[in-house]
Amino acid sequence: MKNRFRSAHIAFLALAAACFSLASPALAQEQAPAPTPSEVLASAPPEHWLPIPVSDLLILTLADAADGTKRQAVIQLLPAGLSGGHVRNVRALARNRWWDGTKIYRVAKDFVTQFGGNPDAKAPPKTLETVPESEYYNASLGAKRDTDMAALKAAVEYSNQYQGTVIRPLMKMIYENGGAQTVGFGGGWPIGSKTVDGEMKFYPLTCRGSLSPAHYDPPDTGSGTEMSIITGEAARSLDTTFGMVGRVIDGLEHLQNLPLGTDSGGFYADKSQHIPIESIRMASELPLAEQPAYEYLASYSPTLLEYIEAHGGYGNICTVPVPVRKVSN
Repeated sequence: MKNRFRSAHIAFLALAAACFSLASPALAQEQAPAPTPSEVLASAPPEHWLPIPVSDLLILTLADAADGTKRQAVIQLLPAGLSGGHVRNVRALARNRWWDGTKIYRVAKDFVTQFGGNPDAKAPPKTLETVPESEYYNASLGAKRDTDMAALKAAVEYSNQYQGTVIRPLMKMIYENGGAQTVGFGGGWPIGSKTVDGEMKFYPLTCRGSLSPAHYDPPDTGSGTEMSIITGEAARSLDTTFGMVGRVIDGLEHLQNLPLGTDSGGFYADKSQHIPIESIRMASELPLAEQPAYEYLASYSPTLLEYIEAHGGYGNICTVPVPVRKVSN
């Protein structure tokens, strides 16, 4: 009896071991949880974080909120080599303190926050340029995008072949819309291109957070005195309809979480509702100790693709903003 029980016990253990050996390959094949976006960024090589020149930063300041919260937004302008007259005007307006005391007079839900000379009819500086629509485009943007995308492709192929990674191509993860024939990143900016009058033209894409000057009648596409911050997700329809001169990289919530305008288009019905702008300054004009420092993730870094994928890897090129981080006060 004792031997019979021992034999049965051994048979049970053998069967259990066999079941475990059959199950273990499946268990081994279970993948680890996908990394979160913040984990992906934490793994980026330090040299892939590139500095944003302080000379390209604007600081927009509103009065403190009722609870004492500081309300500042940091805007990164397109660098001089990738932009034209609109950005030169914006820099001149900031240096002349022109926007100080002007008002936010339009807040349209999930669309724009608009501010500047209207409705005060404040006279602009006489030195501002008249900027034609041709300056919506810039060949240097295309050159930068193509260089960075070629470097990204090479880095991904190397990583996949020699480091065992499986990083999907960028264009498999984002789709083209808004009229752009080809999209990609260059110098940390999302850039599109399309054929205009038989010639390939390149332009910065209008994504959420973009800073865009009001458009007047051609050939005047707006001096830059009246500006809009794009606060909605469906901004791509504005590509090359308005200029695009920069983007909010910090504090966008202070410009979108404002009381909504009740008149048509989100304009405030009464001037008493207007929100004064205390100041807009070039960050480089601030005392050295107060100048902020930011970095962006290089467009040629494979981490950029992994970061997009960690968000779900879908949508358009504007769905996941280019990673920017603050590195000092």
